[in-house]
Amino acid sequence: MARKFKKPLKIFLIVLFWFMVWEVASLVIGKPLLFPSPIDVFIKLLELSITKAFWQNTLLSLGRVSLGIVIAIVLGCLVALLCSFSKLLYDVLYPLVTVIKSTPVASFIILVWIFIGNNATPIVISALMVFPIVFANVYAGIKGVDKNMIEVCKIYNIPKKKIISSLYVPSVLPHFSSALLSSIGLGWKAGIAAEVLCTPIRSIGRAIFDSKTYIEYVDLFAWTLTVVILSLALEFALTKLIKVAFKKYITSSKGGKNGN
Repeated sequence: MARKFKKPLKIFLIVLFWFMVWEVASLVIGKPLLFPSPIDVFIKLLELSITKAFWQNTLLSLGRVSLGIVIAIVLGCLVALLCSFSKLLYDVLYPLVTVIKSTPVASFIILVWIFIGNNATPIVISALMVFPIVFANVYAGIKGVDKNMIEVCKIYNIPKKKIISSLYVPSVLPHFSSALLSSIGLGWKAGIAAEVLCTPIRSIGRAIFDSKTYIEYVDLFAWTLTVVILSLALEFALTKLIKVAFKKYITSSKGGKNGN
């Protein structure tokens, strides 16, 4: 029972420590309008959370960014799979992926904004930030499968379904999970940054921009805290969802094997 609560307690104490650091910094700076205390920010966040506009902004932003992330995950896996069959395709697409990884996010936001407008830009930007990471990791997982084992499976006429479940899935899954952990937060932050620059109606980015414009820094901190909380929640939810989906697939494959 003690082990069960050890990790949550540790996380709570770490979070508490950093909030204490925030409180001390606020007291040292002594300018609550510019650098409010965590208590003031939490009070403001509670006040915002009971308004209709808060939930409209939050849900619409969450929907845009989540859509971009899902699109990137699907495309990243699909393109990685295609490239694993064609070295030429990989060589052709690699410079494009490198450009996407190397170009500043702000440049992409402005370029995309010019062509497709306010509302769709956060979706595209989130997808662009996540796609290279998913693609690179999934491709590495596919290419990391032991070629000798594949040849052995072919010699013994092992069905492709079993080859996929026993060789490819175990190889790709750790890379895929790593890609999610490192890219979902990045995609979320990039999507919100796109909203700040594009200011689509009903969005967290628009609320952050307005907070800066009207010098309401408590609101700015409250919305920023909202972004952090949602980033952690989104990362946790999607990684768990994908892991559960893969676990069910692997379990069903094993069950089929035993049945035979």
